[in-house]
Formats: sequence, structure tokens, C-alpha cells
Amino acid sequence: MKKTVLALALSLISTFASADNLTGAWELVSGNYVDNKGTLIDYQDLDFKALKIISDRHFSFTSMKGGEFWASGTGTYEVADGRYTETLHFNSFGEQSGAKFVFTTRVEDEYWYNERWKDGERAEYEIWRRVE
Repeated sequence: MKKTVLALALSLISTFASADNLTGAWELVSGNYVDNKGTLIDYQDLDFKALKIISDRHFSFTSMKGGEFWASGTGTYEVADGRYTETLHFNSFGEQSGAKFVFTTRVEDEYWYNERWKDGERAEYEIWRRVE
């Protein structure tokens, strides 16, 4: 019984993201977001592609929509208590330096799952796959 409880606890802990298991390059596999009109937009419908690079303290991403540049951003991040928080320093989409984006997060095998909530509604959902 003790071994079963310990194994269950360890498996739950291992799914939380940490700075150690996020370091690397990630490719966006799928996801969606709610636009400023309240419409849910699926990334696949936009032919949306993105790559995110994570170091031990910084992140940077570039995204493309239909083969054209769409957005980029860079800054620092923190991971704690199942939350991944990006603090933007530079970006191409008009956010102020210092803007924070907080995601609930988990890593399972080579996949990284993020959800961002705003006013009790899910504003963004992302699935990334480790590419290196």
C-alpha cells in the first residue's frame, strides 16, 4: 500500500512543469485562443506555427500565420505550483514591457500543455512538442 501511494505521488509530481524540464526548443502542435470579439479561434484554422525556446530563465517565441510573420516575444519566466508565468520584455504585438501571462502547466513525455485563464474563462490553450 505504501509503495502504491508513493508511486502515485511521484507520478503526479512528475507531470508538473519545472524550469529543468522546460529547457529546450518547443514546437506548437495545436491550440486555440479567444480573440478580442470573444470568438474561439483554432490555431490549425489559421495555419498557425510557432517555435518557443526556453533557457533556464528566459523564453523567446516566434509565430507564423499562413506562412507570414505573425508575432514574437521574449522575456523571463518562472515556474511554481503548476503555473508557468511569462514576463514580457520585448514583443511585436503591442503589450507593455513587464506584462505577465500566467498559465496552468504540465509536461507529459515530450508534450507541454498550457492553459491561460482570464476572468474565469479559458483565454488560451496550447500544446507544445519538444523538438530538442
